[in-house]
Amino acid sequence: MPDFNLTLFLFRIPAAFFALVLHEMVKARCSAYLGDPTPAKSGLMRGNPFKYLDPIGFIITALFGFGWGKPTPTSPLYYKDRKKGILITYITPSVANLFVGLLIALFVGILNIVAFQAFINASVGMAVSMSWLFTFLATFARCSINIALFNMIPVPPLDASKLLQAALSPNAAVKFAQNEKLLQLVLIMLVVLGIVSAIIYPITEQLVNIAWYW
Repeated sequence: MPDFNLTLFLFRIPAAFFALVLHEMVKARCSAYLGDPTPAKSGLMRGNPFKYLDPIGFIITALFGFGWGKPTPTSPLYYKDRKKGILITYITPSVANLFVGLLIALFVGILNIVAFQAFINASVGMAVSMSWLFTFLATFARCSINIALFNMIPVPPLDASKLLQAALSPNAAVKFAQNEKLLQLVLIMLVVLGIVSAIIYPITEQLVNIAWYW
């Protein structure tokens, strides 16, 4: 398990909130746009961000930098093209997280260069505030990218599991659903043991460094 860092944990709390809400909000909007009334009936189109959060998923995200929100209820039966609709609904949120994460990382890199001289000449209070701002933005960028990558693991409730189920034959999809709890248990064990982070973190760092030092 990765070493616990209280300062990083405190920065990850708001970062996890915004990154998870972004992910599930995009999913709800995509499904609704494709004709699905389920997100609206579930109250997800009213602008309350807390409806998108799952307590356990949120805590795991704050601890590890990746996790899940409250699974957005969708009904592919309303899509004109079921497979295409599922693909759009469950790929777009990760694309949004990846895009926003890279954009924020790029902004932090530019801001760091532009504000370097101001940082040197700033008062102690201003310097600390700027340092906190940079740290939060960098944490949010990493968290958003982590969530995009994490959701590519085909285990419920992660998005890739929906894509996999849509691609499987009906019998295989039923067997996959029957093993959902076991797969979730294995995933949580891999997260706690640090195996998932050992895969995700290096990829995220590489992407962030590209955005910073382009």
